[in-house]
Formats: sequence, structure tokens, C-alpha cells
Amino acid sequence: MRGRMRVIVLSFLFSFLLLASEAIVPSSFTVSLVKLCEVLELSETPHRKAKKIITHVSSGDCVQNLGCMREMTEKELNEMNATKRAHMAWKYPVWCKVDADGKRGWVRKQFLSDEGCGEDN
Repeated sequence: MRGRMRVIVLSFLFSFLLLASEAIVPSSFTVSLVKLCEVLELSETPHRKAKKIITHVSSGDCVQNLGCMREMTEKELNEMNATKRAHMAWKYPVWCKVDADGKRGWVRKQFLSDEGCGEDN
């Protein structure tokens, strides 16, 4: 029984690694902050109250995209009326894990441009 469980776990991990190696599009984002004098603050976890990581990245700079997520699906949001959908989209924003000059952390998608940068254009 234990041997079978190990095979299942190992095959799951192997398939996860294969999927994780596929390219994430876009591979990078252009930072889009509200004020020109701001720098990008990353969060250690995808939560507003998480500990912050200060970077030297500002508007117009590029960060590497490591993947994005939201606690709610688009399908769930689309099933709501407009008022509730707007509130829930604000309450559960899209978070993206990024590499900003060697510092890794999470940032709300609203601070990242959809066009990407460099080779992604």
C-alpha cells in the first residue's frame, strides 16, 4: 500500500513539474504605479496585510511574471449582479507573484500593465 502511495505522489509531483515548466504569458509585466515617485512594494503572501518587501522598481520598469491567481473564479464573479461583482472583485483582487530585481513576492495585478515589456510586446 505504501509503495503504491509513493508512486501516486511521485507521479503527481512529476506531472506538476511538467506543467510548471510551461511558459507563463506574459513572461514579464511593466510596472504601472499611481505616482511617479512610488516604488513597488511586494507582499510576502497574497494578502493586503502581509509583511511588505520594498524594491527599487518604479513605474515603467519590468518585473518577471511567476504566475497570477485570485481566490474567486471569473465564473463566480460573472454569476453575480454588477454591484456585488464590483465589491467581490475589489475584496478578492488578482495577485501576481513576481521577481523584481531579485526580490520575489506578491503584488496586486492593478499595478502591472497587461502589455508586458521587452520581448512580450
